[in-house]
Amino acid sequence: MKTLQGKPSGAFAPVLGEATFAGKPFSSRGRAVLVTDRLGIASFGYRGCIVSGEGRAGSWFPHHVYDVGDVSLLHEGDIVGMDDSGRICVLWEEGSAQNCLFLTERCNCRCIMCPQPPAAKDSQPFLRQAEEVLNLLRGKKISDCCLTGGEPTLAGGDFFRLLRRAALEHPEALISVLTNGRLFSERAFVRKLAGVPSRNVLFCVSLQSELDTLHDAVTGVKGSCAQTQQGLYHLAAHGFAVEIRTVISRYNYRYLPALAEHVGNYFPFCAHCAFMGLELHGHAESNASQLEVFPDEYAPYLKKAVRTLERRGVPVSVYNIPLCLCPEEVRPRACRSISSWKNVYLPACSFCTQKEQCCGFFSTSSTLPEAFIKPFK
Repeated sequence: MKTLQGKPSGAFAPVLGEATFAGKPFSSRGRAVLVTDRLGIASFGYRGCIVSGEGRAGSWFPHHVYDVGDVSLLHEGDIVGMDDSGRICVLWEEGSAQNCLFLTERCNCRCIMCPQPPAAKDSQPFLRQAEEVLNLLRGKKISDCCLTGGEPTLAGGDFFRLLRRAALEHPEALISVLTNGRLFSERAFVRKLAGVPSRNVLFCVSLQSELDTLHDAVTGVKGSCAQTQQGLYHLAAHGFAVEIRTVISRYNYRYLPALAEHVGNYFPFCAHCAFMGLELHGHAESNASQLEVFPDEYAPYLKKAVRTLERRGVPVSVYNIPLCLCPEEVRPRACRSISSWKNVYLPACSFCTQKEQCCGFFSTSSTLPEAFIKPFK
């Protein structure tokens, strides 16, 4: 997520609120964080303050972080969190279609290409934060909201409660869930979705191959392929839309056409299928020599897989792969998919005529395929 750094006014519990530059009536300040160049009488009553200039001593001022650089990265209406380390996180970016509620760092897979390795940390702080974000969003019109982790379903009852809240309180929004789908193989677990409206919920399920040996080698869990596929059937049987997501790596790139045939044959109800480029970060960076595959290698297989799904009538997209690294026939399917806070373009992209339509690169990736860049002129 987008972060800023400053200096804390002292020791204080984490503060979360809606950012405002314009200011709020005194009665509405209790849920807001004022962004200002200096503190004064107009700062009273806010939940906290973000100050680009110097801070002020005195317990009568709200908790604040001062000497913060580049507050222009914030927008009116952003939901921000700050703590006494001086770190400010943008938990919800106003106007963005890529906002997430992060529920847990725990996961029941050990994926070799995971850019954000799981951790056995207490999930309660994340769940309380997600709850507070939803409280601040109540009554607002949003377009998208994603529940993610880790593996969000490991939050159990809290997962179902937050999903139900998001879907019911924002019926106009697309509520997506990023999951490996394994727990939905259990009938008792999938039944807990009762009460969650299916009309605006999409489950985005990771499936790296239809071959159990290959998928399980990627996830590090024997039997995970069968569980994920069973989960897909159970979700569809309960009326939910499912999207199948596949990360292209050296493990599976030759098998992409076979996976596309499998999806067409066995998951014709699939609402969408996405092929995704690697983010060489976390586990993926550590295992780059086993995972990294170059555009000239995967291009013919990706093209065939996309064509197969198109013939079967399954909507398909390509995420995280710049336009010039896609086969020409695949470019209409390429999306601007990388979150704005970690999206970057190379110097060679500066004069590319397609830059505004291109997803660019992950700023978090340890290496980028610069040798393959061919800007459009």
